[in-house]
Amino acid sequence: MLDTTDNASHPMSSICKQWMQKIKDAKKVKQEKFGQYADEAMRFYDGSHDWMWKGEYAKADGGFLDKNAQGAMPNFRMTVNRVFEAVALFGPVLYHRNPTVQVTPRMEPDIAPQALGIDADDPMLAPYLEKYHEQKETISEIKRTHSNVKSHYLNWLQQETNKKVQCRRAVTEAIIKGMSLLWTDLHQPDGSSLKHPLSTYGSVDDLVIDPDAEYWEDITWVARRRVHAVWKVDKKFDLQGQLIGNFESLSSQGETYAGGRSKSSEEKRTGKTHDLVEYWEVYSKCGFGDKLKLKGNQRDSSTYEWEQFGDFCYLAICKDVPYPLNFTSTDMETKTFDEAFMQVQWPIPYWTDGGWPFSRLHFHNKPKEVWPISLIKPAIGELRFVNWCMSFLADKVAASSTTYVAIAKAAGAEIQDQVKSGLGPYTHIELSDLFGKSIKDVITFLDAPQFNVDIWNMVAQVLELIDKRTGLTELMYGLSGPTQIRSASEAEIRNQNVSIRPDDMSSQVEDWLSECLMKEMEAAEWALTADDVGPVLGSTASIIWTKQIKTQRFERVVRDFDYRVEAGSARKPNKVNRVRQLNEFAQIAMPQLQQFAGMGMTGPYNALIEDWAKANDLDPARYMIDVEKEKAKQQPDEAQQQQQQQMQQQQQQEQQQAQVQQQAEQQAQQFEMQLKQLDMQGKQMDLQGKQLDVQSKRELLEIDKQKKQMELQFMRAKNQEQ
Repeated sequence: MLDTTDNASHPMSSICKQWMQKIKDAKKVKQEKFGQYADEAMRFYDGSHDWMWKGEYAKADGGFLDKNAQGAMPNFRMTVNRVFEAVALFGPVLYHRNPTVQVTPRMEPDIAPQALGIDADDPMLAPYLEKYHEQKETISEIKRTHSNVKSHYLNWLQQETNKKVQCRRAVTEAIIKGMSLLWTDLHQPDGSSLKHPLSTYGSVDDLVIDPDAEYWEDITWVARRRVHAVWKVDKKFDLQGQLIGNFESLSSQGETYAGGRSKSSEEKRTGKTHDLVEYWEVYSKCGFGDKLKLKGNQRDSSTYEWEQFGDFCYLAICKDVPYPLNFTSTDMETKTFDEAFMQVQWPIPYWTDGGWPFSRLHFHNKPKEVWPISLIKPAIGELRFVNWCMSFLADKVAASSTTYVAIAKAAGAEIQDQVKSGLGPYTHIELSDLFGKSIKDVITFLDAPQFNVDIWNMVAQVLELIDKRTGLTELMYGLSGPTQIRSASEAEIRNQNVSIRPDDMSSQVEDWLSECLMKEMEAAEWALTADDVGPVLGSTASIIWTKQIKTQRFERVVRDFDYRVEAGSARKPNKVNRVRQLNEFAQIAMPQLQQFAGMGMTGPYNALIEDWAKANDLDPARYMIDVEKEKAKQQPDEAQQQQQQQMQQQQQQEQQQAQVQQQAEQQAQQFEMQLKQLDMQGKQMDLQGKQLDVQSKRELLEIDKQKKQMELQFMRAKNQEQ
């Protein structure tokens, strides 16, 4: 048993008392604004056939019937379970399978040097700009590598932890009550030394929120109710066997009731009949709790300086225990400040990004209110009426189906006894003397009056209102609608209109899953080592995890990457729309994809064929191109082709050599002929030179001869003058 002596004087008793009071106030506010409607919606989902007619619900304060209402309750108490239908239809639409995870890095924007007043053409700045771009590309490549590693790990985690089961539970509760949660924590399987993040469903019934907050951003603390076995809680907080139970298990109740006795006061006091412990896990953004004041109860600040623990604290508060389970009086005395500080910190610091240890799913918010509206709440009034009306109608149907028999006293006891005992179709009745009276004078069959059939029309109208309130339209049921569709465009418009609400809810589910993925990666980077991720990522990626990812600041988990699920990957596919979309896409893309396939790039072609075959419930393997298999089949042909190609190449080489040799010989002959021609040309030039020389001499002799003749003529003339 924990030391609870003199609780009031314990240094942390005031802190624990204030937290328990705050939790009590928060529970009251939650019940008023959210809990009562959530509980009623859940009863319409899985309540017993006559739960509506229980006194505490029907005629108590706040019941759907006036507590002073007169009249008996119906004999046939029906439950028209429209809420179950809403869950059955919306559930697979919103979450049908584990989605595909996509982690993308957030890249820095490209900024032109001119925007900074830098001349990009300046040769002096060219080396610096080149170095800047190289560094930027290196950083981008590192981020892309990290995103690939994270995507691989998160996709593995969805399958390994059977997340689909947890998500389907959460989606069901969100549809019914209006809100649900996935809590993300570290998990270490029994018998294993390795750990991994785990997101588990936790009912919204076990959550209380700061009652003073008007908006979610204003919340300063939340608390989660936990109920576990005594030994488990004792082991978790290392309480060394001193903890006793304060919550009775169903098995203990069964043993007590089977024994035909009630629990004694001593058993109640010592907790011997209690196998479980109920406590609250408080996640605070307002410090250790010293800032929470109770009326007429002020803390003695001299006892302990709680401010030194900071604004973000984690406490496990249990009723009637004067100190947190995770920070006992022994811890205060024996542990150093650093040890004590780490003991009361959040297990994973989700607060660094303003978050909480859970991801909440909700569909409809209320202005200035942290608690959302249930999908079922707008139809609660109609659900009450339909169930009330159908129950009384069942009584009327039973009454109107009864045939009454009027038997005159004059018929005598013999006839009365036979009619009463043998009343039914084709029953033979023997009659004695009627003393001159007809059978019609002593026995008359009376039918009960039929009730107004207009009531059925009202019920149908109210059911239609419920479908509109909740989104259960007739097209969601796969019906054709009240009017005939005259064209494909009209059908497309109607399909788009009917899918507005499911598409919006699916978008919110995807945002919720994305938030959960981010928290899982935060938990992984906070606590996992290379040994934890090695079996999943391999040795090389484990080195990257240790050297690069783990060494970054924790805030960069959120700041540097986007964590998203592939759009529509969690939904149940619409087969008709999917086939139509694939056919339309194939008409446009198939020629190009076939061309790529002919070039050996079969990936895009096979992807389209696989999607098309699955959408049509066909085996994709029969239609896809297996490049390796085709190569294996073509290997003999390829060998022959290679030999033929080699022979052809050899022949071509020989032909080319012969052609080259022939061309060389022709060139040599041509060169020789050119030489001969040049020689002949030289001889001709010599001959011409000699001829010119002779001619020149002849011309000189002729000139000399003419000169001498002119001299002789001159002399003759001169002599004659003399």
